[in-house]
Amino acid sequence: MSWPVKRAAAAILLLAAAAAAIIAAWEPLGKIWREAMRLPDENGIYRVGEQWFEELPELNEKSAAAFADKLDTLQSDLLTAENRCFYAVIPDKSWYVREEGYQTLDQERLLALLREELTGNFTEIDLSSALDVDSYYASDLHWRQEKLQPVLDKLGEAMDFSVKLDDFTEVQHTPFLGSMQQYLAESGGEEALVYLTSADTEAAVSDNYQHPDIAAVYDLAKLETDNSYDLFLSGVSPLITVENPLSDSGRELVIFRDSFGSSLAPLLLGEYDKITLIDLRFIFSTLLPDYVTFDDQDVLFLYSSRIVNNSGMLR
Repeated sequence: MSWPVKRAAAAILLLAAAAAAIIAAWEPLGKIWREAMRLPDENGIYRVGEQWFEELPELNEKSAAAFADKLDTLQSDLLTAENRCFYAVIPDKSWYVREEGYQTLDQERLLALLREELTGNFTEIDLSSALDVDSYYASDLHWRQEKLQPVLDKLGEAMDFSVKLDDFTEVQHTPFLGSMQQYLAESGGEEALVYLTSADTEAAVSDNYQHPDIAAVYDLAKLETDNSYDLFLSGVSPLITVENPLSDSGRELVIFRDSFGSSLAPLLLGEYDKITLIDLRFIFSTLLPDYVTFDDQDVLFLYSSRIVNNSGMLR
């Protein structure tokens, strides 16, 4: 091999080594850069403390207005004067670390818009102070059922009931892998899914439109799947009714909800003889009179801020 060829080969090897060193250094350097600039990773995920978050778009004020219009329409077209109507918006967990500088939905502005836009007879229940970042799973967007005492207190104050989590028994399942776990370059850490049982949850019978073969409030088979949060009322379904033969309150509740409502409803079974859960992402509101008779039930519109910000998905 001639001298010029040897020099060229050596230069190529040096360049290759330099490129490998740059590639090896890029990931940690990129991570430092993203954290400094408050940018998520390529999957839209970022970390603050022990919690993982998904970057959210800015508040869509037109969507919030359309959400208010949807509630007004549902009240005028379906509900009666005897229905007591309440609404609550669940903040995204990123709202509780907003001082870190990452993009999140403006919960305060969202609630202000709903107050401005709603024209019907609704009672607002502001849950913002009833939650904090630790009320949610570390690697998932959902709230933790065992952390909902302040939420129950807020709802109960407005809706005239009292539920104490001390009256329930905690059951733990590990590991719980949240929806963001699949995108994490590093482990999100092992956390437990906790669900709360009582005589009411054990006795209650669920009639699930999507899963007619499951009558239990807690679908234990879901614990062995990749979507173990679906333990709560078997996951998504357009329509579920849950009746509690132990309750003699004479009260019924209808919850217009997203997936957050699945873990809340079992906690209310001691206060209501029957709870109906409606998910308008999967059923047209015009079809509801075929399945639900509205008379004097309490009606709670319970949605996460993500849904309010993308209200076009409600049919």
